[in-house]
Amino acid sequence: MEREIERKVSLIHALVGAVVGVASPFLFTRTLTFVSVIIVGFLLAYPLYILTRKIFNISEKEFTLKDWLVKGYLYFFAAWILVWTIAYNFIIA
Repeated sequence: MEREIERKVSLIHALVGAVVGVASPFLFTRTLTFVSVIIVGFLLAYPLYILTRKIFNISEKEFTLKDWLVKGYLYFFAAWILVWTIAYNFIIA
């Protein structure tokens, strides 16, 4: 896979993670454990794996699940948790 496509995939995942992070204080009112946060993040980000493969016309051999965990999910998860924390603190304060 080309580097330019890798950057676009990472950017899309980070932007969607930020959007989900803004919505998360309203979606999750109960306290989540560490493991449940990872599982919820995976379930929220997995459709992006399929969507980005279709958008950029990438084969499954080029963009495996392992590649997605590093180039997509990691960026989604980091942006999601960061923005969720900031948004939660603004709502509580």
